[in-house]
Amino acid sequence: MKAFENKRIILTGSSSGIGYALLRYFIQEGAIVYASSRNERELTTKDKQECIFELLDLSNEKNVERYIKGIIQKEDSIDILINNAGVAHNLALVEDISSDMLSSIVKDNLLPTFNMIKHVMPVMKRNNSGTIINMSSRAGRRAVPKLSAYTAAKFAVRGLTESVAKEVQDTGIKCISISPAGVNTGMRAMVFGQSDAQNQQTTSRITDIISRILLDDLDVSNGSDIVTVSYTHLTLPTSDLV
Repeated sequence: MKAFENKRIILTGSSSGIGYALLRYFIQEGAIVYASSRNERELTTKDKQECIFELLDLSNEKNVERYIKGIIQKEDSIDILINNAGVAHNLALVEDISSDMLSSIVKDNLLPTFNMIKHVMPVMKRNNSGTIINMSSRAGRRAVPKLSAYTAAKFAVRGLTESVAKEVQDTGIKCISISPAGVNTGMRAMVFGQSDAQNQQTTSRITDIISRILLDDLDVSNGSDIVTVSYTHLTLPTSDLV
């Protein structure tokens, strides 16, 4: 039997980078994957045939509400939600970042995660089970100069994760975050250059860590943040959930 046979997984930001690596892995491991993205970047016709894919702007709550209602009409449960949608911005000093850019970065990194959790949570609560993984960044734990808007948005994702974890601490639901250091993706290359990106950890490494968490091969408690660097990972527990 495959590792995620018939598991119902919602995956956002699935068309490139970490999201695309996760999509391919879950398909190969037998999951029923509801994948979304704002573009089809790396997706092939075969990819879209093997999952249920939809082009979607998840920062719009009405889109998310309609999307989740459509899934619930087909499925009686949602086992896993992976909030991977997000964007970065070019390196810039804080005085050179406009309020419009800040709003855009926050909208594209925080709102999709918030909206998806809001509309998936009632389904998970009804079944008293489910795992939510929010993709943050090491920049969400340690500030990065010239990435102030992105850093602020990822700190917000961590805060959202901890708050939701406290809300579900007496249920069968778990909410955690993953905070990778550099990963070899197109987004990394856009910000720091291709040569830098090629020296970072691979998307397959992040996929492996996430799969081990979901399969309980790693002991990760509700509210934890998993920081991944080149050849290791560190599980940082949330603040006191009491």
